[in-house]
Amino acid sequence: MTWQDVQIRRGVRQRTASNEPPTALSLLSKEDKELLATWVRKDNLSRSREALLKDAGASNIERAEALSDWLLREGWITRKEKLQGGTWQWDGLTWRDLDRLKSLLGVGSRSQRDEARSQRLERAYTWLETLEQETDPELREAVAKAIQQLENETAQRVDVLVTRLDLLISLVEWRRSQMNGTRRDFALYAGEHTKSIGESDWRWLEKHFDLESLGVMHFLPMVWLAGDAQLRWGERVVDLSAVRCLAIPIEDLLLVMGVKASQKHWWLIENRASFERQSGQRPLGTLMAWLPGRPSQDWLRAMGHLLRLAPAPLKVSADADPAGIDIARTVGSLWRSHGLTWEPYRMGMDEWAAVSQKWLLNDHDVALLHRLLEDAELPAPIKELCAAMLSEGRKAEQEGWL
Repeated sequence: MTWQDVQIRRGVRQRTASNEPPTALSLLSKEDKELLATWVRKDNLSRSREALLKDAGASNIERAEALSDWLLREGWITRKEKLQGGTWQWDGLTWRDLDRLKSLLGVGSRSQRDEARSQRLERAYTWLETLEQETDPELREAVAKAIQQLENETAQRVDVLVTRLDLLISLVEWRRSQMNGTRRDFALYAGEHTKSIGESDWRWLEKHFDLESLGVMHFLPMVWLAGDAQLRWGERVVDLSAVRCLAIPIEDLLLVMGVKASQKHWWLIENRASFERQSGQRPLGTLMAWLPGRPSQDWLRAMGHLLRLAPAPLKVSADADPAGIDIARTVGSLWRSHGLTWEPYRMGMDEWAAVSQKWLLNDHDVALLHRLLEDAELPAPIKELCAAMLSEGRKAEQEGWL
C-alpha cells in the first residue's frame, strides 16, 4: 500500500491512499455496513473522530477504529492524523466521493430520504386503516399514536423510522396470533435473531405499549397466585399458603396434576398493586390471581387448567372503565366455558360513584361501551355501570378503592 501524505504543520498530516475510490464495496459485514451508513447520513464532507465514535457508541469503538482503517486503505477517505507519543493517531476524515459511497450503501440525498420517509409513513397509515376490526381497539389506538409520534420526529433517521414501523406490524401480528413469550422470543419473531431489537427500540416500544399485556415478557411468562392451596406435580408440592403471593411459570402450571384447596371462589384482580395489597389480607376460602390486563391465550390456558382442577365461581375486580369491563368479560367467558358462574366484585356503581377522579371517556371508550351493552350475557350490574359511564362521560381506576 502506498500513501500520499501532506504535511499540514509539524506533527499533523493528511494521509490518502494512492488509489482512487473504488467503484464497488468490497466485502463488509452487516454491522460494518450499518455503521458506515450511519456515518455518511450526516451529509458532512468532513467528520471528526470524536463525532464518528459518538455515532458508533461505546460498544462499537473497536469496530469504528477498524472501519476507519478500512476506509483509508480502500481509498474512500483522506484522514487527518496527529503524531502523539511517537505514533500517528487519526483525528478526523474527509470523504473523497461521498455521493458514490452513499449510493453503494443505499443511502440517498436529503431530498431522497425525505421522499422515502414520506412514502413509508403513507404505507403505514394505509396499513393502519386496513387493520381488521377484531384487532384490539386499544392496541390500534396505541399504534396510531406511535405512528403519529414517528411522523412528528422529522429529524429521525429513515432507517430508524422503517425499523420501528416494522416493529409495529410485528407487534400487531404477534397479538393477533395470541403469541406469548419473552423479549428474546419476540425479537426472533420480528427479526433474524434474538438480539435483533436494540435497546433504543425496546425503550421506544415501552414508551408506547404495555408489552407484558401484549404477551411480550421480560423473562418467562408467569401467573401470580395467592391463597390456601397446594399445587401438586406428582409427589412434588408447592404450598401457596406459605407465602403472601407467588409467581409460577405458565409452562409449569400447565403440568400441575392436582390442586388441594377448599376455596369458595376465585378472585381475579387486574391492578397489580391492588392484588398485592389484597393478597396480604385475603379471606379464607379464596384463591386469587393477578389478572395482567388483557390476558394472553397462554395465561387463559393456564388458568383454565387450574380451573379444571379447582373449580369454583369467579369474582373479578378490574377498572371501572370500558377496557376493565371488557377484560372482566374475557375471563368471565372462560369460567362460563367450564360451566361456572362469574360476577364483578368491587367494580360496580358504588365504587365508580365514590371516586373523585374525572377521567373522561374517549371515542374508543364510547364505542366499546355500546358494544358491551349489546352483550346479552353481560351481568346486570356491569350493564348498569356501562350505562352510567355513557351518561356522565367518565371512568375510574380500580386502585382508587381496592
